[in-house]
Amino acid sequence: MPVNLKLSNESLQKIIDIEGTPLQIYDSELIIENLREFLNKMSSNFTGFRQYYAVKALPNPHILKLLINNGCYLDCSSLTELKIAEDLGLSGEQIMFTSNYTSKEDLQYAKNLNCIINLDDISLIDDLASLGDMPELLSLRLNPGIGKTNSETKSNILGGEKSKFGISPLQILEGYTKAKKLGVKRFGLHVMTGSNVLDLSYWNELVEIIYSTIVTISNFLDINFEFINIGGGIGIPYQEDSQKVDIESFSNNLRTCINTQLNKYKINDINIYMENGRYITGPYGWLISKCNVIKKNIRENDTQIFYGLDACMANLMRPGMYGAYHYITISGKENENKMKANVVGTLCENNDWFATDRELPEAKKEDLFIIHDTGAHSHSMGFQYNGKLRAPEILLTNNKYRLIRRRETINDYLATIVPSTALDTSILIKDNVKYLS
Repeated sequence: MPVNLKLSNESLQKIIDIEGTPLQIYDSELIIENLREFLNKMSSNFTGFRQYYAVKALPNPHILKLLINNGCYLDCSSLTELKIAEDLGLSGEQIMFTSNYTSKEDLQYAKNLNCIINLDDISLIDDLASLGDMPELLSLRLNPGIGKTNSETKSNILGGEKSKFGISPLQILEGYTKAKKLGVKRFGLHVMTGSNVLDLSYWNELVEIIYSTIVTISNFLDINFEFINIGGGIGIPYQEDSQKVDIESFSNNLRTCINTQLNKYKINDINIYMENGRYITGPYGWLISKCNVIKKNIRENDTQIFYGLDACMANLMRPGMYGAYHYITISGKENENKMKANVVGTLCENNDWFATDRELPEAKKEDLFIIHDTGAHSHSMGFQYNGKLRAPEILLTNNKYRLIRRRETINDYLATIVPSTALDTSILIKDNVKYLS
């Protein structure tokens, strides 16, 4: 069941009176509580366990600093995310750099930070080598041929034949062979094939493939692996009738599966790392939006109700992109009778829907809609189509709120436009020769 926002309707309205809508809210206390439980349950079964928070899920430095202060490292996927991690005081093995189709410029920056570089393609080994001495520690991302996700996010399966990520089992040995020849001394393996996974049995098959691969590589090359990063992928209960993954059960199940593999192959334990984003912060974010318009579309056999919000797909892409479900409540109407209605945004696209035929209380204009579970892959996936401006983000702590990202303005939107002036110089290209005009 999605987590309720710990604000009275009156307190929420006071915040909205100051900050406006749409607005993204996060709860720091709930995030910390959840993170500490996760780290405690995992560390009880895995000595040397590390959690690298996936920055892409929620890249606000205020949130990231909160996570770092409570035991997280950071998993970065771009140059910008690396710079954020660096600005927050991290370096070396406190940062995991997992990108794909990576430029040499990004590899160089990661190399300079001495972070753990996790390569998605064996051709990148040569690119990395061209930048000078190879790092002492290197990880490669395996695509083991399987993928898993919740049924609502089918397009986000990260492993298998139709995934753009990772190195195939037929090439992974070649990659480690090349890395060793080029001077790499320490090795890790990364595997992430699932997103928003709620089924614990998924990890059993994945662990079997991982250890079979590691033993094959280790025996052939006479190398040892220092860590296995099994990615993130632990899901959250977006649906009302879904249950939160029990982390103690998850940790115990994973420990049992790994012990089976250790006994099977007669090998020593290997450090386990993860890079959960959604599981850590996802349930503790809420998108608050005001109802602008109530449209009644009268048809021959029925009447469609559309609640048109001032938020749109630019604030929360998941429903339009994946058909994903997000629980929705209306402030002050939690216990009222419900009727079927559609909840949509203002974007000029017909996939800008938050809910279809959803059982909701009857709403009025100006009512505040609360869209739950937006603490990951919500604000971070925003865009500016139709000139949409990014919403502010606020952080709740001890019944007080703090603005951690201001509302974007039209001036922000236009800030990168090059002004046209009398001195403006254009470049014409003719027959591959550049001419100034």
